[in-house]
Amino acid sequence: MRTHTWIATTGGPHLLIADEQLPFWQGIERWRDQRDQTDQSDYARACRITTWLGSIPCHQGNAVVLSGDQGDIAWFSDGQVDRGFLVQWLGVDDERLIEPALHTPELRDQLESPNAERLEFETGASGAMWLIDASDRGLRSNHEALTLRPGNYRARAAYYRSSALAIVVREICWIRPPSNEVS
Repeated sequence: MRTHTWIATTGGPHLLIADEQLPFWQGIERWRDQRDQTDQSDYARACRITTWLGSIPCHQGNAVVLSGDQGDIAWFSDGQVDRGFLVQWLGVDDERLIEPALHTPELRDQLESPNAERLEFETGASGAMWLIDASDRGLRSNHEALTLRPGNYRARAAYYRSSALAIVVREICWIRPPSNEVS
């Protein structure tokens, strides 16, 4: 039984995008082929990201591309508005095993290792971010809203495996106020 909202895709990557940028994301519109470097559709550009964390321009900001593996993704908040985990389901015997795994020393070591993928991104002024299928234009299919503290965030990604669990974990942590905010 799944208790979190798991977001699927039609085969391409997931996207984490600020609410302010969402109206400008065109998804699969005008898409031809991501292998064609002249195809500059939003979906083709997102598909060319093959790592767990990537960033591509969207209007006056950037969208975070979550790629690298096939599998549904869900948001696991830590109860605060400035951090949590995007967990990608690769092989899970029981969803209840995920939450304890997020707090193990083994996962912490992997996320802090030099081999962990890293990316910094900024939310929009609202802090609202959407987890969607990168092929969508707007909120057409399943999606989830993440309500974060507005500002700059660090994402770190690592693969975690145990006897009953195989997941990609993307830790999201607030690092500073928005760049346009005066200190």
